[in-house]
Amino acid sequence: MLGKQVSFIVDHKGNRQAAVVPIDIFDELMALQKALASSTPGERERYYFSVKGAEATGYPVGQRQKPGFVVLAGSRVNGEQAGSLREPVIELREQLLGKGVLQADASGYVFLQDQLFNSPSLAASLIAGNNRSGLDAWRNQDGFTLKESGFGKKI
Repeated sequence: MLGKQVSFIVDHKGNRQAAVVPIDIFDELMALQKALASSTPGERERYYFSVKGAEATGYPVGQRQKPGFVVLAGSRVNGEQAGSLREPVIELREQLLGKGVLQADASGYVFLQDQLFNSPSLAASLIAGNNRSGLDAWRNQDGFTLKESGFGKKI
C-alpha cells in the first residue's frame, strides 16, 4: 500500500467517520466481503498461531496471492508489545479495544468477536505484539504454514 493515499472524513470532534480509498483498495475490500459472504467458516481450513501466551485461530479469505485473514472470537493476544512494533498495529489494537472487539484481561487481550484483517501479517503482529510474517506464522493442523499451503505466491 506504499504510495497510496487514504483520506478520512472527520466529524466536528476530529473523529474519523469514513475513509476515502483508492479504487484498487476498494475493489480488494469488496472481494474480501464477497468471499466472506460466499461460504461459512466451517468450510474454511483453520490456521493456528501460538506465541508468548497468545493463542489464536483463524482462516485466510480473498485472493490466494494476497489473502486477508479472519481471527476468530476467543483468540488470545499477547499483552506486551515490542518497541519495534509498527505504529499502525498499535493504533489498530487501540481501535479494536475502543470498539469492544478486544477486551483486556489478566494475561493480555481476548477477541470477543471475529475480526477481519487485511493481511495475515497484520493479524499475527497484533497477536504477538511484535512484527511477524503472517505467511510463516499461521499453521494448519498438519503444521503447514500459509506460505507452504500456497498463499502469498505471485502468479
